[in-house]
Amino acid sequence: MKEFTTFWKVFRVLCIVQLILVAFLGVKSFGQLFTRENTLLYLVNTAAYTMVFLFVYHGLSILNYNYPDQPLTAKQKRMFNLLYLVNFILIAFLFARVVNNWWMVRFVFDPAIAKSTAWYTMTAFLLMSWIIFIIHLLTLGGMFKLRRFIHENTLNSWYNQFDQKP
Repeated sequence: MKEFTTFWKVFRVLCIVQLILVAFLGVKSFGQLFTRENTLLYLVNTAAYTMVFLFVYHGLSILNYNYPDQPLTAKQKRMFNLLYLVNFILIAFLFARVVNNWWMVRFVFDPAIAKSTAWYTMTAFLLMSWIIFIIHLLTLGGMFKLRRFIHENTLNSWYNQFDQKP
């Protein structure tokens, strides 16, 4: 049985939090496809959040089934590389979401609005955009480290297999 280090346990928790937040915003964007006027904007949001969700889900799958030294299949490698590239580009999208929600900051710290229910909504969406962006950066770094770790362990186990004397 494989035993995860503390780093990978924390990484798994971050991935699960990212999955929950991205799923919530993805479903919200999908629902707004049918109720709002800016259909293209919400279609792009839905596609972006779906790509982030797929990347994190694929990474959790690799962590669960291939850690520490199970080699990745060609299909897993191809999917990982494609999703990693797309999600690397999505850093700009997620940062744009942070900047787009920046106008809410003055209302979040306004004492007059702090007593209304709109304050909770504004604070939640502002924090969610920041949290998703930061966790996404951590996830990209962690996935790179995971892929490299599995590759090195696989190579080491292959080399050790031939270094043993009968």
